[in-house]
Amino acid sequence: MKKIIVYGAGEFGTLIANVISYIEKYTIGAYGDDDPIKSGTFIDGLPVYGQEDLLNFAKKNNINIAISAIGNNKVRGEKYYLLKENGFNMISIVHPKALIDTNVSFGENVIIEMGTAIHTHSTIGNNVFLGGDALIGHHNTIGNHVLVGGNVSFGGTVLVEDYVSIGVGASIKPGVRLGKGCTVGVGAAVVKDVPPGITVVGVPAKPI
Repeated sequence: MKKIIVYGAGEFGTLIANVISYIEKYTIGAYGDDDPIKSGTFIDGLPVYGQEDLLNFAKKNNINIAISAIGNNKVRGEKYYLLKENGFNMISIVHPKALIDTNVSFGENVIIEMGTAIHTHSTIGNNVFLGGDALIGHHNTIGNHVLVGGNVSFGGTVLVEDYVSIGVGASIKPGVRLGKGCTVGVGAAVVKDVPPGITVVGVPAKPI
């Protein structure tokens, strides 16, 4: 098995560990985290390091595969680029109980949780988290550094731009465009386009 680095020792890191437990070719070598309280601790017997110590550990142990596992899109993106710049191959992982249809493509550092279904002719960028039981309809386009919460439902031909966050249980009407950096609240029903940087909540979803 190949050892990998997981940057993120919080809840997202443990989610990654769960998915990786189903993938025979990978095993976690160590975690990284910026929280000094976590540095020097262990998760299931595996060490947690700060940024510089993590890079040194990986170099010493010839580990060149990594995944960024942080809930905040911006921070997850920063660590994604940091690891790439330091020569790591950024992998994507798919839970074995996710359903990926034909003609679906996704980039690096994509995390697809249990029960998620992605329908045909959908495209997903880099550094994207798809929560459990999310439904990604046909001909969807999801950009980079996006977080989709569990039980989110997309209609067909939805366009999600970079750095968008979508809360648990939200529903997105077919053909809607979610602008760069916008936020969709938990349980919201989005029936029209959301401008960049705006937060929408409610049924139907409205800006706050």
